[in-house]
Amino acid sequence: MNTDKPLGAALVAIGGAGILIAMQISVRTFNNDPGPKLFPIMACTILVICGLGLLFKRNHDPAAAISGPEWRRGITMAGLLVGYAAGLWLAGFHVATLIGTFAIYYVIAGRDRRSILRGAIYAVLVTGIVHLVFRVALGAFLPHGILF
Repeated sequence: MNTDKPLGAALVAIGGAGILIAMQISVRTFNNDPGPKLFPIMACTILVICGLGLLFKRNHDPAAAISGPEWRRGITMAGLLVGYAAGLWLAGFHVATLIGTFAIYYVIAGRDRRSILRGAIYAVLVTGIVHLVFRVALGAFLPHGILF
């Protein structure tokens, strides 16, 4: 059974509802931090675009079943994202993003293409670029952990 159309419709509905809810946010910050309203709207817009892509995609081939290793990799990725959220709370943005980016790279790369050096470079680059964009360019506050 092809689930692209129902999934696309659900993504459009969730994204649209998220945009409507985010438009009602009225948090005032002392430095006009764009985060409380802008970032949820951007994320929900991406959901709507992905949903529309699934709705209008022409599919002539039946979808293949997901194998056991793919399920394990997907569950591992979901666990890493939960771990990243906990890391943001405990250790703050910089430490959690360095470790989280490296761990996500390690899972995505697979056994054949893994490189400790490449993963470390990706982690430093992602952390640095996100810091520059959000903290320096936008003036947003990045999470500080309760431990550091």
